[in-house]
Amino acid sequence: MSKLWKKGAALVLAAAMCASALGGCAKKTEAKPVYTFNGEKVDVNLTNFLLRYEQAAIDTSYGAMFSSYYGQSMWTLDMSGTGEIYETTYKTQFGESLEKLLLAEAHAGDYGVEVTEDEKAAITAAATKFMSDNDKETLDSMNATQEVVERALTLHTIQAKVEKEVAKDVDTNVSDEEAAQTTVSYIQYTPVTEAETEAAAETEAEGAMTEAEAAMTEGETSPETEAETALAETEEADKTKSADETEAAAPAETEAQAVTEAESETEDPALTAAKEKYRAMAEETLASIQSGEVDFETASADADALEDSSIRTGSYTYGSEDTYPSQEIMDAASGLADGEVFDQVVESNDMYYILHMDAVFDEEATESRKEEIVDERKQELIDTAYDGWINEATWEVDAAALALISMTDRTYTAPETVDTEAAEGSTAETESDTAAVADTEAEEAAAAAETEADTTAGTEAE
Repeated sequence: MSKLWKKGAALVLAAAMCASALGGCAKKTEAKPVYTFNGEKVDVNLTNFLLRYEQAAIDTSYGAMFSSYYGQSMWTLDMSGTGEIYETTYKTQFGESLEKLLLAEAHAGDYGVEVTEDEKAAITAAATKFMSDNDKETLDSMNATQEVVERALTLHTIQAKVEKEVAKDVDTNVSDEEAAQTTVSYIQYTPVTEAETEAAAETEAEGAMTEAEAAMTEGETSPETEAETALAETEEADKTKSADETEAAAPAETEAQAVTEAESETEDPALTAAKEKYRAMAEETLASIQSGEVDFETASADADALEDSSIRTGSYTYGSEDTYPSQEIMDAASGLADGEVFDQVVESNDMYYILHMDAVFDEEATESRKEEIVDERKQELIDTAYDGWINEATWEVDAAALALISMTDRTYTAPETVDTEAAEGSTAETESDTAAVADTEAEEAAAAAETEADTTAGTEAE
């Protein structure tokens, strides 16, 4: 999902300048104020504008996918498994983000933060463009006026600048040991039965046909079709998982025999045969590497050339505290030197791996991780500041008024692109909580909907 409020005041301004693709289907919202901050009612027009702008981004990025998966709006689904629909979860988080916007403004003076004349001019220009780029129906559905849009942009500009000041004294010293990253490449073999292979071929053919039909009529595949194809791929990936994941915990022969018998009783014979087949394939490739017939790079290229979805290549980059990839893979790689290949086929999550150590200490990845650690430290400082401010402030929510806000009574289409040209005088760099919360929650929901396909298919760790 593209974040509507980008890093820095300048990018925040630019993001709203390109919101012309927003589309609404409702008259101007008439509602009573929902929030009270330090004894004063928060403008209902500002509240609705910010809420609907974020809704547009979420609906555009994930709405069609969830509708295709579940046949209903994502806002009516229980994403967290707590019995609470996403609309309720989102509105709660939105309120928390709105409070932080107002808290940052209230404490701007503590850090000498002001909106510069250049920033004010950029805000006015951005708001004017937003108003001219959207039709009256859309503007009314969002309660958008020149004043409201300028107010929203001003709040985000101030918040970004305040957060930058809060985090400016962060400790930027990160040791190599703390940030050290290792990169391992792999060839992965995922056992699939003949029936699964045939089903996958049929799915691919159907997807290709759908794409061709869409191309003739629209010129491109619709989001709904892409979601359906993604779901089919997820289902096929799930089929490769064993019914039971039983592992021998001790070397005793009798225990190993008991495990084998238990697996035999529960596992599909076709899958058992597929496992034997793909393990043999992995061992044959490993033997050719060990004999010097081919090197790992050539073996990987040959695997890619097969265009077989059950045989994949990739790499993992991870640190000492990471839990991904699997422990079996990290344990096998732990004794390798740069350029070495592990001398056995590694089994993990019913898949087989040939592992190659690219770099025990990946300098580029380590430097990137150092930046991430500094960003995490900054966020900790920011979160601590907000926690203190929240304890000192009063924030009231009119539950009845909040319940009247529906996330499903209109449909918005967010902009496909944003103009990221910086406005003169803007210096803020931190990201707003509104976009971060919306992105994190929706991404986690999408990951849950796609099940564990990425893990079991051996996708690369970030």
